Amino acid sequence: MPGVPAGAAVRGHLRRASSGVLVGRLILLIILGFSAAYYFPDSRQMMLEAGAPLMVPVTRWMTKEEMNQIGRDVVAYEQNTGQLPDRRGWLEWLEWRYTLDESKEDAWGTTYELRVWADSVGVVSYGPDRTRNTEDDFHVVAPRERVGRRNR
Repeated sequence: MPGVPAGAAVRGHLRRASSGVLVGRLILLIILGFSAAYYFPDSRQMMLEAGAPLMVPVTRWMTKEEMNQIGRDVVAYEQNTGQLPDRRGWLEWLEWRYTLDESKEDAWGTTYELRVWADSVGVVSYGPDRTRNTEDDFHVVAPRERVGRRNR
């Protein structure tokens, strides 16, 4: 390279080459870790526990997106029929509306709960601990248009 001392060019090339080797080794370790997790049953739980801190925020985000859709569907159902699903019929409504089990339950296997207020509906998840009224519970709210108060 013109204007660059020969030693500097070699060091820069070696630095780039060593970072590429490090990335390659990291990818290889990840692949080996996943392979070990699937091949050795005892290591599966350990891998799941190690990855849990990364997965919980992603799982919560995906669950909230699903809950938002359910809330919008409840509001649309009310607009089309003039009725909301009631508490006693909530599970039947979920089964009627969603054919796949994963749309009836949150990511932790608990059936969503419906809450109704005068101006909105809420869909509730009990979160990873599956226990009502704990700090990991969360809900989404969908505004509803009350019958007789439609915008003109």
